[in-house]
Amino acid sequence: MNIKFLIKYNPAGLILLMVLLVGQMVWQASAQAATTLLTAEFTPNRNNPNNKTFTNTTRVTGVCANTHLDWCKSNNVFSIGMGIGNPSTKKGNGVEDFGRGSIYFNMPEQRTITVTSDAGETATLILRITGMAFRYNHQLGNGQMPSDLSELRGCTQIFTNSNSSNTIMRIIRRDDNGAGGRGSCAYKMLADTDFTMPSLDLIYEIETPEPLNMKNGIYRGYTHYSMGGFGSDFDMGDGVSLLDSSQYLRFELTVNHMFALEFPPGSETAVLQPLGGWSQWTDYKKVPATLRKDQHFTISGSTNFSVNLNCEFPLPDGRCGISNGVSTVPLDVAVTLPGFLGRLDLGFAEALNYPLTQSLAHVPRFSPKDGAVFQRRSYLRFEVNGEPIKEMVTHPGTQYKGRVTVIFDADI
Repeated sequence: MNIKFLIKYNPAGLILLMVLLVGQMVWQASAQAATTLLTAEFTPNRNNPNNKTFTNTTRVTGVCANTHLDWCKSNNVFSIGMGIGNPSTKKGNGVEDFGRGSIYFNMPEQRTITVTSDAGETATLILRITGMAFRYNHQLGNGQMPSDLSELRGCTQIFTNSNSSNTIMRIIRRDDNGAGGRGSCAYKMLADTDFTMPSLDLIYEIETPEPLNMKNGIYRGYTHYSMGGFGSDFDMGDGVSLLDSSQYLRFELTVNHMFALEFPPGSETAVLQPLGGWSQWTDYKKVPATLRKDQHFTISGSTNFSVNLNCEFPLPDGRCGISNGVSTVPLDVAVTLPGFLGRLDLGFAEALNYPLTQSLAHVPRFSPKDGAVFQRRSYLRFEVNGEPIKEMVTHPGTQYKGRVTVIFDADI
């Protein structure tokens, strides 16, 4: 019996919690808009085979760059530097009411963003604005902080510069972590004077799709936020003047699945034998219960795939046959793939002696059980069982054979 193995790679297959950042560039479509690129990548790693998440591949910007990088990492804080431009200003009103004349931020609800690959595959991610980081400066020259920042509503203060004489720098996080609707945060009072804003940063989280359910490719998408006063996505209260009033966020998620089969030399031919040899037949004419051959191979994969058959002698029940030219008997084909789950119509099961047939409508699919699988020893089992063997032994001196093509079709 001759066997062919066909591996198909589709040009294009996976959920995750991620935080991503990257550099800025000018968005050509709008004169007053900054663009920040957020990138992540999934590449299987033999040293971390259970990983099911993207890896942040972006350059850190904003408050978490440089001086505060270690602090941000230890406190799970991630920032994007907003291109608000200089000079940008805020005029306080000195009223102790946590109002729009104070340090005030009304932040947007979470967004669901669609990313699309060049092949047209789509996935969705969720972006949550979880807080802000800001720096306000004033030039009164009296060495005193002219504002009451002792109370904060709607957010939790997670970092402060301890009120230096002319600079207010804070990192604040929303109490709802950005998972609800719009949310407002405000300090008790900002003095009735002009402040400059040399920096304004987003604190955020991204929940990405699981790469195991995505096909290979680069997935791109974007979203846009307006910044400024009342009605803006980022409403900073009254008395705000920003040089740049728009922020574009671009997303690039790169999926680099791998899928590989390694068969030893000679695997293209399977010779079926009774378990324990032919002696029971030659010596005692006892018909074997099974004729079998296990073809071993190794598999490495991080994505879903299907396995189908193409038969030289297809039978009505989907099995392949082998024939001596006079009679044809059914051949049972099964695959054992440790570390993979097999899926048919009724759910999942570990792929142990999983039956294969030739089918267009019910092709079994397999998924890595725990992330990527590397060099996992597996095998294809070819066997004739039971009554058909009694038919075969009535044709001594003939050879039963047939071609079976095993098709591995990976979602990459």
